[in-house]
Amino acid sequence: MIIFSTRARVAGAVPEAVAWAAEIAQVVTKATGVAIEVATRVGGHNDIIWVSRLDNMAALEALMEKVQGDPNYHAAIKTAQEKQLFDSLSIEQAFWRTV
Repeated sequence: MIIFSTRARVAGAVPEAVAWAAEIAQVVTKATGVAIEVATRVGGHNDIIWVSRLDNMAALEALMEKVQGDPNYHAAIKTAQEKQLFDSLSIEQAFWRTV
């Protein structure tokens, strides 16, 4: 199993960033059929993480292709950028393999 995560630090209004985080998870889930979990960090910085679980790297590649071709995804990303909801330098993606 592959776990794919994206983490970003909130730079704008926290409630607005959290609402957007849930929205983009729904957009990706709708476009790909893959459930996206959203979590906020407890304590420390205001970080948000999105997590998905896939069978293998081929499934992850298929997810990425669907997302990159989805106009709703791009519109949502543009909104977050325009509102400066996240610190763009803090965005980190990771791929994890379960053991």
